Amino acid sequence: MFIELLWKQPDVYVAMVVLLVFSICVHEYCHAWMAWREGDPTAVQQGYLTLNPLRVMGPVSLVFLALVGVAWGAVPVNPMRLRGRGSHGRVSLAGPAANLVLAAAFAGLVWVAGGRMAPLAFIAGIGLNVNVLLFLFNLLPLPPLDGWEVFSWLIPALRRVSHQKAQQFGFIVLLVLMMSGLFRYLWAAADFVTGLVLSRVA
Repeated sequence: MFIELLWKQPDVYVAMVVLLVFSICVHEYCHAWMAWREGDPTAVQQGYLTLNPLRVMGPVSLVFLALVGVAWGAVPVNPMRLRGRGSHGRVSLAGPAANLVLAAAFAGLVWVAGGRMAPLAFIAGIGLNVNVLLFLFNLLPLPPLDGWEVFSWLIPALRRVSHQKAQQFGFIVLLVLMMSGLFRYLWAAADFVTGLVLSRVA
């Protein structure tokens, strides 16, 4: 269980929790900001244009993160208020794009810190890994993840699938992935990319 890391490697546990919370909040903030920019002020009006994890993620998500390393966030978006044809796709892509930018920023911080500031480089390396993982995970083409909306934007045929059926299918697949342990391959992919980047900048 994720929380076992607390007494095995408390520094890694604390760094991962803090960086996951920060990164998820930035991810959701960018969704809210892009929705507002594309004509839908729903998230702004309801107070979701914030980095406050209690608002963006909620207590249940934070408890799950502390215990099992799984967390989520959500901001309300009303597609009917978006003004452009590609607005929904841009809103969906804004979150993963934010994680990609954060991953690049943490990679840069590793390069700047180098061997001179090892603790900072260590934390930045975890930040890089966390954001690579969030980027890859959120781009999986499964509802309710951002990847489903992005792929629906690129592949019009997917839009013919009803929202209810898509959500049911996505929930079942995500549950199977979690229960079967297949998510470890996603972690492995994130670790591989992180290692590749660190080999270039560290």
